Amino acid sequence: MNEAYPSAIIVVPDRLRPLKWNEPVRPGDFASDGRQGFEPWVGTGGFRADAFVKQIYRRQERQAAGAKKKL
Repeated sequence: MNEAYPSAIIVVPDRLRPLKWNEPVRPGDFASDGRQGFEPWVGTGGFRADAFVKQIYRRQERQAAGAKKKL
C-alpha cells in the first residue's frame, strides 16, 4: 500500500517558485536535493525544466514598492 510520508513533503520557501514545464533552466536556479533542501544549479542552461527528474526552482522576481498588481 502506498502511503504519504510526512517526511517526504518538501516545504518551499516563499522566495522560490517552481519552474513551469517549458521554462529553460539557467545557472542560478535551484534543484531540490532530496533532503528537504535546495542546491544551486551549476550546470549549463537552456534545457527545459521538464527534462529533469528533480523539480527546479527559481527566485521570485521582486516587485517595486509602488507597483500595482494586474487584475
